[in-house]
Amino acid sequence: MKQALIVVDVQNDYFPGGNLPTDHPVETAQAVAQLITKFRQESKDVVFVQHIATEETYKVIPIMKDGSKGAEIHDLVRPLPTEKVVRKHHNSSFVRTDLDAYLKSKDIDTVVVVGMMIHNCVIATVSDANANGYQCFVVDEAVNTFDQKLYGKVIPAKQIKESFLTGIQFAMAKVVRLNDALNDKY
Repeated sequence: MKQALIVVDVQNDYFPGGNLPTDHPVETAQAVAQLITKFRQESKDVVFVQHIATEETYKVIPIMKDGSKGAEIHDLVRPLPTEKVVRKHHNSSFVRTDLDAYLKSKDIDTVVVVGMMIHNCVIATVSDANANGYQCFVVDEAVNTFDQKLYGKVIPAKQIKESFLTGIQFAMAKVVRLNDALNDKY
C-alpha cells in the first residue's frame, strides 16, 4: 500500500471572514495539519487541491475567485514549494486535472482524502478516486460542511457530515477517526 494524502479545498473562503464559512473550519484544518505533518515525516506524498471558480460558477456561488485572498490555501495547511498543488474548476479533484496521472506516476494505490466540504468536493473526489481504482480513506475530524436548508428547514452541519460519511463508507471509502489515522490504524 503506497499512500498519498489529498487535501481538498482548505481555502480562506471557508473560514471566518470568507465568503462561505464552514462549521468548525479551524478545528478541521488543524486535524488536516496533523495528517500533513505525519505524511511529511514519513516522506509520503501530500497533494493539495485548490478550487478556482469559473466566471459562470462565481456568479452562482461567489467563492474562490482566481487571484483572491479567498481562493488561497489557508495558512494552517500551506503547501511546501516541493509539494503538488492541483488547481481545479469542478467538484472532483480528478475532473480535467492531472491528479490521476500524478498519482499513477508515483505508484500511489491508496488515498486519504480530507478537506472541505464533505457534501461536495470531498465526496466527488472520493467517488472518482474509487472509480479510478484507488483504495480510499476519509478522516472524520478532517472534513466538514456547513448548515444547509432543505424544504425551508435548517439541517445542522454535523448531521449532514454524518450522513455523507455514512454514505461514503457504504461502498466508496473507509471512514476512520483522526487518532486511528495518526497511528496507522486504517
